[in-house]
Amino acid sequence: MKNTIINIDDICWESWQHSDNYSSQQKHIGDAAGCEKIGVTMEKLSPGKLSSVAHYHTKEEEHIYAMQGEATLLINGVPHPFKQGDYICFNANSAISHTLRNDSDEDFVFMVVGNRDMHDVVVYPENNKVQVRSIDEIYAKRPTNYWDPDE
Repeated sequence: MKNTIINIDDICWESWQHSDNYSSQQKHIGDAAGCEKIGVTMEKLSPGKLSSVAHYHTKEEEHIYAMQGEATLLINGVPHPFKQGDYICFNANSAISHTLRNDSDEDFVFMVVGNRDMHDVVVYPENNKVQVRSIDEIYAKRPTNYWDPDE
């Protein structure tokens, strides 16, 4: 399915939700076009919702482009207005956490683009967890010594 022209309007929105705070609708554009190394997703964030738990990637670079509406981009917990036409890149292993929150009364539509790296570790500083992508597991992050016995 390489070198296939797709029309974004032909791709269905897929919804997800966790609690009352986190949810969005997504169109996995890159997957529909046969992308292998780059992920491309269009997301629609409803009013009052967060796009994800604040996080950063150790191996993946993440680009966010605002397509329609406005939201609040939280960078290391600090709010920044993020509106149609705005763009930002979070480099891999920058330790700069980010998430989007829709504080407006209308949907916010944005594009997320990033490389896919099966060795990525996603760090969630606010709840002190890490996701190890290669085994698709999430762990509590706690300081320890290599030689300490398990508790």
